[in-house]
Amino acid sequence: MDVVRRVEFDSAFTFIYSKRTGTPAASMENQVPEDVVRERFDRLLNEVQSISAKICGRDVHTVQQVLVEEENDHTPGYMTGRLSNNTVVHFPGDPSMIGTLMDVYLEESKGFYYMARPV
Repeated sequence: MDVVRRVEFDSAFTFIYSKRTGTPAASMENQVPEDVVRERFDRLLNEVQSISAKICGRDVHTVQQVLVEEENDHTPGYMTGRLSNNTVVHFPGDPSMIGTLMDVYLEESKGFYYMARPV
């Protein structure tokens, strides 16, 4: 956790290991109890989310260039794109924007992504 804080990891592709029957790891002694595994996973996830929110918050209310990738799956009339640092941005638009670079105003940080509007 100290390394996560010092380096300020703002994302981590983590998962809880699950034993696979028939593998050497499944029969090893001194398995970590499930409640301990879950608690450690949750602590890591909370720390990374906190760092991500802090880092994303730095660019709120600025204009940034975004590569428009696709229509937003969850909000009709919205597009999804990425900043040069790979952060996801959602903003109003239409499919003709896909594949273009455009400037957006970052209105709100949601931790791992931004809500924005085209400039």
